[in-house]
Amino acid sequence: MPYLGNQPTAVPIQSSDLADGIISNAKLGTDISAAKLTAGTIPNARYGTPTFAATNLTGIPAANLTGTLPAISGANLTGITTGKVLQAVTQLGTHITATSSTSWSTNMTVTITPTATSSKVLVMHAPPSSIYLSNNSNYGHAALFRETGGSDTNITTSGHNGTWGIFRLSSGNYTTGSAIHVLDSPNTTGSIDYKIRVKVDNSSLNMVYGHDSSQGCMSTLTAIEIGA
Repeated sequence: MPYLGNQPTAVPIQSSDLADGIISNAKLGTDISAAKLTAGTIPNARYGTPTFAATNLTGIPAANLTGTLPAISGANLTGITTGKVLQAVTQLGTHITATSSTSWSTNMTVTITPTATSSKVLVMHAPPSSIYLSNNSNYGHAALFRETGGSDTNITTSGHNGTWGIFRLSSGNYTTGSAIHVLDSPNTTGSIDYKIRVKVDNSSLNMVYGHDSSQGCMSTLTAIEIGA
C-alpha cells in the first residue's frame, strides 16, 4: 500500500492481532501445508477430543502394538455358541455295588438339564481302581444309561455286548475298571439321569464294583453340556 515518508518496518501479524471471526473459513482455503503449521501455532485446546470408529482402525502393523494387553474376562466373550461349555455337573465319591445278578443294578447317578435341544452332553465315568471278582471264568459288566421322560436307554454303543466288560486274570481276585466316555445327543431340555449300572453274565460270579479287601475306591461320573 502507498505511504508517506520513510517506509515503515515490516512487522509480522500475530494471532493476537486477529479478532475472532475476522477471517472466514472460505478465506482459509484447503491447501495449507503442514510446513506452515509450526509448533505452538495452534493451541492444544483447539484440537478438541478426537473420536475414532473401529472401522477406521485397520492395517495397524503388529510392531506398533506394544505393551501389556489387558486381561480378557470370559464373561466378555459374547456371541460364541458352537462348542461352548454351557454347564457341568459331577458326582464324586465311594460307590459300592455288590451283585451276582444278571440284571442291571445302579452304581451311581448324575443329573443334568440341558438348556437347548441341540446341545450335546459329554458323559465321562472314571471307574473305581479296584473291582472284586470271585472267579476268572465269567464277565462283569458296566454300562452307561440315559433315563429321561420315562425312557431308560443303554447308550454304551461299543465294548462287549454294549457294555464295558470286566474280566480278571487267573491270579488274584481284583481287577481295575474301564473308563466310559460317551458324547450323547439327548435332544431334550428335560431332566436327564445318567447312570452307571453293573451286572454279571453268570450268577456264579460275585462282583463288588468299587471295593477291595480293605476299603472302598473313589469313582466319578461327570456330565458336560456343550452348545451345538
